[in-house]
Amino acid sequence: MIENPFPYTESDEKVVERIIDADVAMINHVVLPAGERLPEHYSDSNVFLTIVRGTLSMQLGDQKPHLYTKSVIQVPSRTKMNIINGADEPVEFFIVKAPHPRVYKEQE
Repeated sequence: MIENPFPYTESDEKVVERIIDADVAMINHVVLPAGERLPEHYSDSNVFLTIVRGTLSMQLGDQKPHLYTKSVIQVPSRTKMNIINGADEPVEFFIVKAPHPRVYKEQE
């Protein structure tokens, strides 16, 4: 078998799980029920958020929050991020960091 499948959790409950932890990329899978949020933080690599279900509210830096559905959002490194589910249904998304933050840090 050439391919390497990486299963992830299907849920409407809160999920934050690392799917891939390789130098070329770190991929996390997140499900946030209504009203849940991730802690405010700064991006530590090139970040691509892929929203696959629901509506994600995200505030970057000093911008006003924006709403996203079924999109891929690119966030530059060192950007302050506030991610919340302000909707009534779960939001599900993948966070792709490329390269992995440990490699990105070494490249700086």
